[in-house]
Amino acid sequence: MIYVEVNFTVAPADRAAAITCLTDEAPQMRALPRNRAVRVLTDPCDEGAITLLHQWDDLASLDAYRAGPLFAAVGSILRPMMIGAPRTMVYDARPIG
Repeated sequence: MIYVEVNFTVAPADRAAAITCLTDEAPQMRALPRNRAVRVLTDPCDEGAITLLHQWDDLASLDAYRAGPLFAAVGSILRPMMIGAPRTMVYDARPIG
């Protein structure tokens, strides 16, 4: 199982638009093959901080999403709002034992 955490910051005035973009994207992402979950999190102490969490069955499915039109479309909306580069962490969560 692959878990992805994307952290980024927007101006507080752009936070609602960024959340709307991600919320609108979530059902489409969830409908992609081998996607298991999508969550949008906000930091109650930082009005500009947003985290996107998603879960994939495998790295190939994540890579297909990243190479696809949905990722490009959402990026074209979110990137201009971002203050700095996003920080993305990808975790391979294999069962232990």
